[in-house]
Amino acid sequence: MFFADYANNVQIKFLFRINFYANLQKNFTFSMDLLKDFQAYIFRENLFEKSDKILVAVSGGVDSVVLLHLLVLLGYKVGVVHCHFALRAEADKEVEFVKGLAEKLEVPFYFQKFETALWAHKEGISIQMAARKLRYDFFEQIRQREHYEYIATAHHLNDSLETAIFNFSKGTGIAGLRGILPKNGFIVRPLLFASKAEILRYAQKQGLEWLEDSSNASCDYTRNFIRHKVLPLLERINPNILQNFSETTQRLLSAEKIWQNKLQEIEQRYMQEQGEICQIRFSDEIDVAILHHFLEKWGFSFRQCQDIYESKQVGAEFFSRTHWLVRDRHAWIIVPISFHQNENTSFELRENEVLKTKYFELKSENFENSNLFINKKPNEAYFDAEKLQFPLRVRVWHRGDRFQPLGMKGKKKISDFLIDCKVPKNLKRRIFVVESGEEIIYVAGLRSSEYAKVSSETQKICKLTFRFI
Repeated sequence: MFFADYANNVQIKFLFRINFYANLQKNFTFSMDLLKDFQAYIFRENLFEKSDKILVAVSGGVDSVVLLHLLVLLGYKVGVVHCHFALRAEADKEVEFVKGLAEKLEVPFYFQKFETALWAHKEGISIQMAARKLRYDFFEQIRQREHYEYIATAHHLNDSLETAIFNFSKGTGIAGLRGILPKNGFIVRPLLFASKAEILRYAQKQGLEWLEDSSNASCDYTRNFIRHKVLPLLERINPNILQNFSETTQRLLSAEKIWQNKLQEIEQRYMQEQGEICQIRFSDEIDVAILHHFLEKWGFSFRQCQDIYESKQVGAEFFSRTHWLVRDRHAWIIVPISFHQNENTSFELRENEVLKTKYFELKSENFENSNLFINKKPNEAYFDAEKLQFPLRVRVWHRGDRFQPLGMKGKKKISDFLIDCKVPKNLKRRIFVVESGEEIIYVAGLRSSEYAKVSSETQKICKLTFRFI
């Protein structure tokens, strides 16, 4: 029998001894149905293997207690992790409860207390965001240190629907509407198939003990307002809303896969990243939604992307909190906002040296004239080494700078030269020049100068090779 197979497990016997779940045989049919659904969901979603070690996030609430109970019942190797955020009076009691639960089950217990409010103020973020970051950073730290394969959280179907409603109210795409993923990297959510009511009934039938979080009753938090005010109204419209949402999630996940594959194809064709600089070439295949997908990671909102997409003015500028976008002739150019600031930093380059900075790499090599084939590539420049004054100085160009481009008579302002080269506005601040003494000999990556150029009388050639990082 199904029950007999599990009763042979050592952990099951121990659970009987400590009376962790009372009346299991009395409620056998219901218990096994939920247990089988739980096991089937793990298998269907390929959440983890039987041999994997699972770190279970246990708050002390009914959801996480049931999650721990089910995993132990199925014989998984588990550890318990708990966070104290110093935000509620009952937090100390929760620590003792979860610690006691882990001790009864004879499984490892990991705990950390955080001064969440102080940390949130220091970082300039909300307490909820701070608690989330602190929690997941700690979980991952323990996972790596103690060699767990996955972190299991007790998110359920109601949580996923609440997330979708919350995202919808803010404005979102497919990923926001489909709710919570059952597996995201090392985070798994084995209870995502079950409703809150099912979890609660299961805990009551099994006689499990748990603690209630007083903050869950308050509607001051947006999630709680959705839970206590919005969902009951939706259930009046359709009592099967949770089941319907579960089915909708499956359809949205399928649509999301198609969407992601299409985005990947477009990204490979039209998007090019080199170090901190990104270029997205114009194409009829890119609409506002796709553009927002690319720019969202740099902090551009959907409304900004609408303005960016509709703007046809070359040189039009747009800023997020971290990045600077310019509409060029054939592409959108995106760089960190620090590119908007003038850089006064300068560097020195010696003979036969490789200069590496956070912006570029510049290599100097000396050759005998007869042993070198000279390429006419903008990222390479060749000079009569004996006419150069080492070390060379490398710096950002300044207004008023002039040089004599190779092959031209007379000097030219670098500002005019960059216009001729059609350098986008937000890349001009990261154009470097190389100086020998007081002479600019190379606009790095674009053009060398007439100064110290190679001639038939040159004995030793200095080759400069430049690339942005």
